Amino acid sequence: MNNIILPLILILTRFISLLPRSWFNGKNSYLWKFLGGFLKRRKSIINANIDHCFGDLSEFEKSQLKDNIWNETYRALYENNFAWNASNKQIDKLKIEFIGKDILENAMKAKRGVLILFRHTLYLELSARLLGRFFDIFGLERPNNNSLVQKIQTNGRMKSVKGIISNSDIKKCLNLLRDGHMVMYGPDQDYRNKHSVVSEFYGKKCLTTTVPIKLKKMSGCHVIYFDFFRVKEKFQMVVKELNNQLNSEEEFAKSLNKEIEASISKAPEQYLWHHRRFKSQYPEIYE
Repeated sequence: MNNIILPLILILTRFISLLPRSWFNGKNSYLWKFLGGFLKRRKSIINANIDHCFGDLSEFEKSQLKDNIWNETYRALYENNFAWNASNKQIDKLKIEFIGKDILENAMKAKRGVLILFRHTLYLELSARLLGRFFDIFGLERPNNNSLVQKIQTNGRMKSVKGIISNSDIKKCLNLLRDGHMVMYGPDQDYRNKHSVVSEFYGKKCLTTTVPIKLKKMSGCHVIYFDFFRVKEKFQMVVKELNNQLNSEEEFAKSLNKEIEASISKAPEQYLWHHRRFKSQYPEIYE
């Protein structure tokens, strides 16, 4: 059955990528009034995360932020679908600003491997596609439990990266770094594994992975922080070194979370609040 459904879905996503961007700007469009009905669970998770992290905001301010996140979600769904379906010529027409590109270029020249840590923005797939136009990268991911969704995901992401690795396959990731490759890893989710410590995110306890610092110690790779923003009709990529922040596992987790908080503060509506960041420490907020 999947052999029939998969091509149909891929055709649909390619068709969506041809639609005007203006159709995806705002939750009041008829298209999103329809599609929004399928995202109710995600909306409840967003609400829980915002209420948990921004207790200092008034109810009105939190409501405004939630609305902004929801509006940005619509735009991001289009852009990420575009990233999975557009040609290189179409991608190259996008307006971008690349700050710190030389940091990655110099890191690659050292041939020690580069571990790129990124926060999960709403524009994650587009950010990978754009970065992949400048550098050969490999990506770590958590495989989807649904085989059909996984095939769609793989089909889209392989336009951005040289290869995809399961985030549980640390050995393969380590070998890639030792061979001098560039690997992307998103550490800002609760992976519920033994390679984690309890740290803080927005002053709340959360489980934070320690895999990056372990990879750094075992491979001697560079550790880079990659950030991404939509600035009106332009996209901004920002790169900075993180090597000086890798000491103990606890210090690493604390430093990384603070770095991510600082990034979020620049455009909080563009962060992926759709995941249960506190599911290990505060599961009750998502019930």
